[in-house]
Amino acid sequence: MKASKDVVDWIDGFTKHQQIRNLPTDLGGYEICIFREPDELEAALKKKASDKKHKLSRLIATYDWAYKNKKSLKNRPGKYWEVVIGNWHKPWNRELEQNLSKEERRANKSLSWAERPQTINEVGSTFTIQGFDLNYAGVILGPSVKYRDGKIIFDPSEKSYPKMTQNRTLSDGTKKQFGETLIQHEVRVLMTRGVNGLYIYACDQELREALLDAVKGGSDRGESQ
Repeated sequence: MKASKDVVDWIDGFTKHQQIRNLPTDLGGYEICIFREPDELEAALKKKASDKKHKLSRLIATYDWAYKNKKSLKNRPGKYWEVVIGNWHKPWNRELEQNLSKEERRANKSLSWAERPQTINEVGSTFTIQGFDLNYAGVILGPSVKYRDGKIIFDPSEKSYPKMTQNRTLSDGTKKQFGETLIQHEVRVLMTRGVNGLYIYACDQELREALLDAVKGGSDRGESQ
């Protein structure tokens, strides 16, 4: 991340301490924007991606919407497994591969998910983006990330990934849940993928408003939409 230490501290406050602080005044040339609607986030991100310098800008989201593997494609409700927010919807990562020709698939074979042209119209997850840097990260915080009574809440009941919510057996035979911790790690991965900027849309209204307030209370360079 080409950002100031204050920006990193702000993200740490969100992900590690479950707090929303005012956006720092020194962003170090980094850009943070909060959006009121997912289509506004998408439009802003695509505008960045249209610039050759920032073409590796993609939408990524918490794993809060159903997604199945190829073995169960015939059972899915529509043409694609999608991230759906009201009337806005976008296919999950790798869903648009089925529309490509054999030549296009062959050309894409050596490329990472974010480098494949069609993925500008998809939403990635930690499974496709972990360890890979984007120019701008458009992060969709799904229903599993909430804001209540001045604190960020990580809610495993909203996840669509069973391994995040099931009990884990420890070495002494006891069982324990790690859902909240796993969401915390997931959100941190997503929020630190953007080298030049972080765009956020939060599904939870209280969280969205708190983020917008944090931007207004901080730097003028942290635009809200």
